[in-house]
Amino acid sequence: MTDPRLTGLLERMVAVDSRLPTEARLGAVIADEIRQAGFEPEIFEVAEGRPNVCCSARIGPGHRLVTLTGHMDTVGVAAGWTTDPFAPTTVDQRLYGLGAADMKAGLACAWRAFLRLVEVGPGRSGVGRVGFAATVDEEAFGTGARALLSTEYGRSDLMLLTEPFFGGSATEPIPLVMPGKILYRIVVHGKSSHALGNPERGINAVDDAARIVTALAGLPLGRDPVLGPMNYCTLKIDGGYREYAVVVPERCEIIVTRLLAPGETREAALGQLDTLIASLGLASRVTVEMAPPSYDPYSMARDHPGVAAFAEAYRARLGVAPSFGGLLGITDANIYQAEGGIPTIIFGPRGAGLHERDEYVDLTTLEPVVDVLVDTALRYFAATAG
Repeated sequence: MTDPRLTGLLERMVAVDSRLPTEARLGAVIADEIRQAGFEPEIFEVAEGRPNVCCSARIGPGHRLVTLTGHMDTVGVAAGWTTDPFAPTTVDQRLYGLGAADMKAGLACAWRAFLRLVEVGPGRSGVGRVGFAATVDEEAFGTGARALLSTEYGRSDLMLLTEPFFGGSATEPIPLVMPGKILYRIVVHGKSSHALGNPERGINAVDDAARIVTALAGLPLGRDPVLGPMNYCTLKIDGGYREYAVVVPERCEIIVTRLLAPGETREAALGQLDTLIASLGLASRVTVEMAPPSYDPYSMARDHPGVAAFAEAYRARLGVAPSFGGLLGITDANIYQAEGGIPTIIFGPRGAGLHERDEYVDLTTLEPVVDVLVDTALRYFAATAG
């Protein structure tokens, strides 16, 4: 049976509208939970009305810090929900609601695991400090995670990030390999002229932008043995008149997202696009820059003490080895690990419908997640003692 304190917390969290940038509403709920448990919450204002909410506890003399973390923000409400997305509804052990899986269930599990560690950790081998961090802005720019790096939690020895990856099969692996991402902002500068009388006197920025978008298929995209081939996607083309005018467009902006394989860098990806555009011989002047958000890729070794501790804890609780793999996506782990150098394990309750209608979390996976998180931290402390 799932601990009613855990499901109750999850229901309260789902009932709070924390669509970014309104995470403060959920932050207040979490801060109250921390106070009720006898701790003082640390509030780090990332931006006006957007707080990271954290706390920590020393449960032993060890020198290591393990932090359990997740994000408070959700995306918007997709069309077609069959239930109220802010009224948690349980049917057949599935709790439906916006953010139920991504990632309020994981955040609730992280908090319960923190409390369990405070309770059972003292006296265990190598135990040091444990932290809990609820962050903002993961679904957009990652400002919450980046701000966390500048606090004591940025000096964690291990992060346990409770995104909804349960690791039960090859189709839902625990991701040890993550791509990076660059967001290209391409601005095409042409020349205006009358579009009927003498368009040849102008330089059509929209036409040249179209040539660039077509040529993107020639980018030398990377490949990783775990992740496979990388990809790109044109997200936006913006050029031409705002109010109808018969004028050759003199400016067009293109936004393109591109995944980077481990070993690829943002700087090299910028250079590759510059080279490709230069080869087109366009009449327009073209500028290329990185727009936020961009992230670096990373790969975590399976023999890392944190991964080994997690694998042992997973097998002990669930009776099988976890499935490890990669993920063509981005999480706060790209910030914690690739930018902050903090080994990060992604593991959380199973769910479905992320960023879609009728999102839900499988309630039967909540308690196993808490158990594995607690055991992982204890095994990691023991393995790295001294």
